[in-house]
Amino acid sequence: MKYTSNNFHLHYIPQYRLLIQSDFLEDTLLVLDESNEIQALYSYPSNNPDTEAAKLLGLPFQDVTISLPLQSLVFVPTEVYNSRDIEHYQDFMIDENKTRTQTFHIEQLGITALYQYDLLLRNRWATLFPAARLLSDSQVMLSSLATDLPAQGTILGLHVKDKQVELFVFSAGTLQLYNIFDIETQDDLQYFILHVCNTLDIAARFDKVILSGIDSTHNFAHVAGQYTDLAEFFTPKTTVHTADETVEAKISSFNLLADYPTCVS
Repeated sequence: MKYTSNNFHLHYIPQYRLLIQSDFLEDTLLVLDESNEIQALYSYPSNNPDTEAAKLLGLPFQDVTISLPLQSLVFVPTEVYNSRDIEHYQDFMIDENKTRTQTFHIEQLGITALYQYDLLLRNRWATLFPAARLLSDSQVMLSSLATDLPAQGTILGLHVKDKQVELFVFSAGTLQLYNIFDIETQDDLQYFILHVCNTLDIAARFDKVILSGIDSTHNFAHVAGQYTDLAEFFTPKTTVHTADETVEAKISSFNLLADYPTCVS
């Protein structure tokens, strides 16, 4: 995907926002102006950015937010979380260097997350944009959903990125599970959904399934639909717009991007 608006002008770079979704297979760059109009949207293999993507990344953007994949993630109830216990929490982290362990709090859910970004990707982007704000997609998803959870019922969430699926379950407004699985096929997804249901001892039938990172034509959307009568796609709080119909259709697969700046603590 390569799109550059006719209204894109280099002298507006200081006013533009660059939002980056980085992963092991593909990177996506989204440039928004002050009215949230899409000025550029590029997707390319993460290990081989083309000339156009490289030029875009070389521009002096002053407002940059980057989402990175995680190598470690653990949740702690906020009521028992204590920053002085970092050595204990660190036992659950892949990287022993505690200075690379980050936290974010979601007050509505009563949870504190401790996490580490994938180190190689973090270092790569820190070299390009040392002043960029970093976050994870889990931070965006949970922060956004926390404001509008029903008090009753069960919700299954699936956020797809490359060959990973971030799978989470809410029951009666409480987060029961959030995990990241390596998934390649529909059978893999079926297996992990059933595994989660068995682990939580709940029926494999949900009041709602929330999908993100894919559109309705993706085969994972078909699988998810088998577990509910109500499947919805994640709707960002921030609305972006473009006159290009192709880009308008494509941006639904990158629906988290628009909410990145609002979820940085």
